[in-house]
Amino acid sequence: MKDHLAVPLWMKGWCLNMEVFAMDISVNSMAESYERMLDWVPDEKKNRLQRFLRKEDALRGLGGEVLVRWLACDRLRLANDQLCFARLQHGKPFIEGYPELQFNVSHAGKWVLCAIDVEPLGVDIEEIRPIDFGVGRICFSEQEFAELMQLPEKERLSYFYELWTLKESFAKADGRGLNLPLKKVTFSAGQAGGVIHTDGWDSPFRYFKQYSIEAGYKAAVAASHERFADTVHFISCTDIQLSSLKSEREQL
Repeated sequence: MKDHLAVPLWMKGWCLNMEVFAMDISVNSMAESYERMLDWVPDEKKNRLQRFLRKEDALRGLGGEVLVRWLACDRLRLANDQLCFARLQHGKPFIEGYPELQFNVSHAGKWVLCAIDVEPLGVDIEEIRPIDFGVGRICFSEQEFAELMQLPEKERLSYFYELWTLKESFAKADGRGLNLPLKKVTFSAGQAGGVIHTDGWDSPFRYFKQYSIEAGYKAAVAASHERFADTVHFISCTDIQLSSLKSEREQL
């Protein structure tokens, strides 16, 4: 792998634009691929997936893992067993030796969402479900929470998830998650793409875009630039082909 470290992506012929991918990981979509896909992930990940009590949770975890591996293998021109994943201090994953390929993953309901870029970014997708709006006090600023509760009741739930995905994508782009002072960042109603930093605190992740995945879902991407993907690439788990890690495990 050492030979690849100094090779920038532009020399490998990869377009440097951000790309966003969505994959259906519902039981019906992944039923025939699940066992095959398990051979594409390391034993540690496989064991964690098999401990999930709910099949849906295992499908989301597996779908996110193989989607990232598929994209990384294609963009970096590596074999699956050459990928080495690690985590930053607060848990944000990255590929060791390849800082030029940044990625972030989120999953909810039947969807896994992944964005890749050459700069750090964050993504979040949420399924719209009834919720106690008081939860918003965890990370919404006073202004955001007041504007949310002033909306007509029929509009409130949708806007709650708009705010939530924007906040979550922002936190994931930064990498510190809920360790960030999220209550000091305000998205204004009707201007979800603009962020207001208060109390003298600032961040490079000042740009946001919301994407339409399916009715009943909200999704957002945060970045330090405005070169967002125009559209989302929708793929099927049957589109993904990776080399198996099974032979590697059997040799250990």
